Amino acid sequence: METRAAKKRRLMEEGKKRNIGGGRDRLSDLPDDIAHRILSFLPTTSVARTSVLSKRWRYLWACFPILYFSQVSDPWMTDSMLTEDIISAVLSRRHENSNIKFFGFKGYLKAQWLHDWIPWLVKHKVEELVLHILSGIGMLDFPRPLLQCDSLRSFTLKGKSPFLQFSSSYVKATSGLRNLHTLSLTDVEFPDDDLFSDSSFPFLEKLTIDDCVGIIHLKICCPKLKDLQLYRIRRMNSLDISGVSLETLKINNCFKDMRFNESCLNIFAPNLQSFCWVGSNFAVKGLIQSFPILRTAQINYHFPFTRMKTQCAVNLFSAFSQVQNLSLYLQIFKILSNIYFELGGLPCSFKNLTTLYISTSLSKSDIPGIACLFKSSPVVHKLGIRINRSRGPDGDKWDNYLLNGHYTEEQFWQAQAQTLNPLLCHLKVVKIWVPTRDIDHERVINIVRFLLEHGKNLQEMIIAPEYPQAYCVPGWKDKIIVVIEGLPRGSANVKISCVKC
Repeated sequence: METRAAKKRRLMEEGKKRNIGGGRDRLSDLPDDIAHRILSFLPTTSVARTSVLSKRWRYLWACFPILYFSQVSDPWMTDSMLTEDIISAVLSRRHENSNIKFFGFKGYLKAQWLHDWIPWLVKHKVEELVLHILSGIGMLDFPRPLLQCDSLRSFTLKGKSPFLQFSSSYVKATSGLRNLHTLSLTDVEFPDDDLFSDSSFPFLEKLTIDDCVGIIHLKICCPKLKDLQLYRIRRMNSLDISGVSLETLKINNCFKDMRFNESCLNIFAPNLQSFCWVGSNFAVKGLIQSFPILRTAQINYHFPFTRMKTQCAVNLFSAFSQVQNLSLYLQIFKILSNIYFELGGLPCSFKNLTTLYISTSLSKSDIPGIACLFKSSPVVHKLGIRINRSRGPDGDKWDNYLLNGHYTEEQFWQAQAQTLNPLLCHLKVVKIWVPTRDIDHERVINIVRFLLEHGKNLQEMIIAPEYPQAYCVPGWKDKIIVVIEGLPRGSANVKISCVKC
């Protein structure tokens, strides 16, 4: 009978004969692309360590297509210099035909270092370049050799101005980055404003500009651009956007330090599908052409009301006339209230708008603006209202000007029943988020009473606290739900429910 030890020896011998086991390194037999895929999940330093395993692994490291270096130590200590030497050595010792798919660097930088690295990146046909520069020595301008890099598809540059300058002179003097698809610039200084054109970026599809300085007049006319995001360009006074392929546009915290009487906004984007205007002031002049296939739009406006901004808002809302999903916040309702009293309402109707979300304090200065919006939204099926905490009394000025002393709030809403009949006939679901404190519950009851009583086809009225954890606050449901349950209803099938969020 064969012993256990003898059986083990026999199986090992059989394995050797079949070239299975016997100490064979099966991982080293993997094709390069699969081995690179496995190594891509490791930090670059760990990948470098594999080069000592064998000649095969030394080759894999020398042609590894993903390189990321992060430097978080004191910028000008010896180990930082060592990092620069390591990067230069890695790039200079690569195999001739080994292309680089991704190169990333985060840390402290001398301008000369980058100018030393760029020729190697161009030689090895880098496709994606990410530079996050924490600080540096010397002014860093746009590296000229990078303009010769036809392989570059994505470029992210984040740093500290005025150390970083993105000058358009080199770009415009050459054929530009003709194959670039994605460009992201953060905290970079712009000496020029007319960089983004057909000739410089003919295939650019996504552009992000964040917290960049030096931009006063910005013109963007890239024919292939689909996604444009502008953040914190506070001193910008003029914006001109033209793109037949543009689908997504976000303008966040711009136009803040402008001279208002000279501000200008022009937008031509016939294929725009998503528009977001957050924390940005309205420009006085310009032309915003209609967005015929717009799906979603958001306006979060929190600047003080002035009548000068009324026409700006009218132009913007007119461009939204085909929107399907609309969200409005904060001070925009004071401007809509002014439109309600001075113009009788918006000159356009949102005939495709089926989902509407508003965030309001339900103050007397907001209520006519909400009615103005409802009047122009005849086919809304789903309505969301987030009620913010009151920030103080409305003041006699608004009481006298907006409601003119003729109505209580309940009477004002009841007087809108005939005008808002199209909306009330189409409305199916209403969800209202209610603060659990610092809120005049009577104002909540007034709008709920109006929607319940005149919503002929209303199916569901949902009440929720402002935060999920507030659901358990004692007493808040009694102040709202008990009263709502006793209100008259225009629809016999409406269901009233209270949820956590």
